[in-house]
Amino acid sequence: MGFIMNCPEPIPRTHYLAGLLLVAAYLGAASSPAVAQSAANPSDPLWSDAPKRIDRGSQRFERLPDTNARQAEAKAARYPLRLKRTLPYIVVDSVSFVQEGKKYRLAELEPVPAAKTCKNPDGQRWACGLKARVALSRLLRAKPIRCAPLGEKDGFMLVECVRNEKDLGGTLAAAGYALTPAGKDRYRAEEEEARKGRKGVWQAEPVDGN
Repeated sequence: MGFIMNCPEPIPRTHYLAGLLLVAAYLGAASSPAVAQSAANPSDPLWSDAPKRIDRGSQRFERLPDTNARQAEAKAARYPLRLKRTLPYIVVDSVSFVQEGKKYRLAELEPVPAAKTCKNPDGQRWACGLKARVALSRLLRAKPIRCAPLGEKDGFMLVECVRNEKDLGGTLAAAGYALTPAGKDRYRAEEEEARKGRKGVWQAEPVDGN
């Protein structure tokens, strides 16, 4: 009497490889620090909602560069000259000033002469030149100033300066307290804004004082 044996069918190669991958994944997870810690302390939860202090020095994650630090470095590179807030300024006119004996002038602008007198829309005279000089003085005192040297002219260092991320020249031109010379367009848009809004010296017409 003979016996008939039912031999199992051969395991497909894809199933065999999938099984190997599952075993490898299990072994890798079992050897991880989190699983090892959980195995050593079965009562400790693997995940917890409780706040926990993290030691950043022990982490090995790649961190992105600090955006604020990069912006500060770019600003320092573009405006390397930092004026000292603790020292006084001597304001010459609406675009020129002196600090520590060094003379500075905002580039691509002309001043409102300090002696200039203007008329307001009601026909009353006012000292627009003096007020323009005061406008620059207030800007210099308010916040730290950084500048970019752009050359020299008539004994003045030509500079482009920023205060609180805002261009000083553009601020003065937009307020009608600095003038754009012929052939220069750096602050032309700001001057047109002041003209249309009748700001500063553009309130009416100048009277005297150049």
